[in-house]
Amino acid sequence: MTVSEWVEAWWAGRQANKPSTSARYRGLLDQHVLPRWGRLPITAISRGEVQQWATRLAAGKSPSTARQALGLLRGALDAAVNDGVLQRNPAVGVRLPRMPRSEPSPLTHGELWKLADAMPTDRDRVLTLVMGYGGLRWGEVTALRVRDVQQRGAELRLREAVAEVGGHLHVGTLKDHETRTVVLPATVATELASWIKAKDSNALVFPSATRTYLRNGSWRRNVLNPVLEATGLPQITPHNLRDTAATLAINAGASVMAVAQLLGHETPSTTLRHYAGTFPTDLGDIAKKLDRAARTAKNKSRRREGAKDAPTRDRP
Repeated sequence: MTVSEWVEAWWAGRQANKPSTSARYRGLLDQHVLPRWGRLPITAISRGEVQQWATRLAAGKSPSTARQALGLLRGALDAAVNDGVLQRNPAVGVRLPRMPRSEPSPLTHGELWKLADAMPTDRDRVLTLVMGYGGLRWGEVTALRVRDVQQRGAELRLREAVAEVGGHLHVGTLKDHETRTVVLPATVATELASWIKAKDSNALVFPSATRTYLRNGSWRRNVLNPVLEATGLPQITPHNLRDTAATLAINAGASVMAVAQLLGHETPSTTLRHYAGTFPTDLGDIAKKLDRAARTAKNKSRRREGAKDAPTRDRP
């Protein structure tokens, strides 16, 4: 059996992912895994060859691409081991360079409001503020319906997300498959409540001109990029508005857990991986406290040593 034959059988039997995830994984298989391994017998793969392939892929593409492609190969070969086709998985134990931490590119409060004020329509203005303070993903904010806006705009109940795959839109659950609630500042909530006033409860909050789901590429090209150029603001993407929401929340004193809940991260470790440099460390204050304690202990130690070394007077 060739690797290609086994991988195709394994792929057909896998639990279904979200359409966007399935498309990304299928692309990795077709572009990187099968061209290298597909024609080989599944028993002819060595760990050294897998290591060389993954290392070259990380250098030529990116550590992220190599990690995902290696993960797919490892998963397929794990299944082969479980089915008795292989005695061991040659992709286990392969090491890759550490992935560089992506640095967020947030806007300040002032820059966010400057961007919102320059937007050509009320829809775009409110959309910018909701993303900039609510931290919603693009697929979440564009799937938002009027019925999901509660407490006069102060709370958003996120239930669905839209994903664009190969030019087609797919509506499904959120990234972690769980609904969540996002709380907005009162200033933004007031603008959102005014925007959706008199709209049908089933209507999209931020529809396109044709009353369908707003597409990321179209909005960036026709709205965001021209406004950024006209205002001289940093060149950002809609995802950077999510960075903005996280950073502004952290600067306001939000904990790691609170920011993870705001962004819909599955674990706080994901939040730390992306925003560790944004959280205050208080290392300076800690060093000062340690220094005070160290000085006190040092002085006490010297006094004790001095008392031991002092000469004793003869008693009469």
